[in-house]
Amino acid sequence: MIDTTPDGSLFIKYYDENQDLIAARGTDGELYPSEAYMNDDLGFLSEINELDIEQGLSLNELDDELTKVAKALGISKSDILSMSEVELDKIIEEKDSIGLDLSNNNSLSDEEKSKQNEAALNNLTAKQEIDLSRKIDNKITLADVLGVPSGSKLIVVDSTKIQDNENTTRFSCVIKTPDGEVQSADMLNQVGGKDSDKNVYETNRDGSVVEKQNVQSSFAIDSPLIKNSILTIRIGQMGTVEVGYGQMDRTSHNDAFTQRLETRERYPVTKRVRDEFNQNKGLDNVSNKMDEIKKHEEHGCNNMTLAEADGNPNTGHMHSISENAAEIILSDENVGRIIDDVYTPNEVAERFEHMQEKYPDKDFDELVEITKNELSSEAEHMHGMDRTH
Repeated sequence: MIDTTPDGSLFIKYYDENQDLIAARGTDGELYPSEAYMNDDLGFLSEINELDIEQGLSLNELDDELTKVAKALGISKSDILSMSEVELDKIIEEKDSIGLDLSNNNSLSDEEKSKQNEAALNNLTAKQEIDLSRKIDNKITLADVLGVPSGSKLIVVDSTKIQDNENTTRFSCVIKTPDGEVQSADMLNQVGGKDSDKNVYETNRDGSVVEKQNVQSSFAIDSPLIKNSILTIRIGQMGTVEVGYGQMDRTSHNDAFTQRLETRERYPVTKRVRDEFNQNKGLDNVSNKMDEIKKHEEHGCNNMTLAEADGNPNTGHMHSISENAAEIILSDENVGRIIDDVYTPNEVAERFEHMQEKYPDKDFDELVEITKNELSSEAEHMHGMDRTH
């Protein structure tokens, strides 16, 4: 709970499932445990406090979400907190038993079917809603990409909640038009599920983190505007449904690069990210991005930013295999002191590149050792010549 001091400063109180105070975080940032929790490890409270920083749910938003879930299930918030996971799952399953009917069922009028599907959507607790009026670059919206009316929404649901669904992956999508009609998302073609052969890398909202994602469902978009576009769906932090939009590699379609879309739990992307998905960028396509990402990963660098994974050698820091090899060789305590005053880092890097050409079947570590041995042998010989003069 967020509370206010007499001088107007905000501080946070944490309570357990019995509504007993666990601790309070003061305006100085320090955590002050209650007497009952004085001897407990309260490190998890700091993790909860980091949710805002991670662009996740704030404590107020968590409480709001709990209120929404309680209202949808028809039970109180305190009842939810006191339930076991099994009990809660049972109630959710009962509420979610009504499936969406997207068939051409002539026994129902359009109005009756619309009301039925609206009720089914309202009962679904495991779903995600995407506003299609949000721009995915600096010109076009998701509605433009999908070819649906402006003001439509994309709603992600569990695939089992759609009657006679042919999609075999975890999640499916429907389109809710501005007038409330629920339609099948026929422009989305299933191309992968969990553990598929696709490599999907996603940037967060501001480009500060690019990570490989394990997606549960992915769909190629039959778009009137953009070729090779893809929609990905996965389970994120705290069980939230995360949706990404991006492009597939135009040749193999095995690689995809996406941006995380705005949802109820996620803020919209920044201009930097929208710029990256501008269709006129040309050089910086998925293939270029994957080449740069793989170079980072080859050197054990998995913490990438968008600048380091945009496929453009003129932005950010781009690992060079030969430069990295030179750093390793020169930092070796036994070898570095021998060759450091004989060869420059550029010369060491050039020698490594020569070894790459000479021994194409050797891996990185083997080539480093070969280069190291050859340079140290030469350096020792040159030092010996110096001593003879």
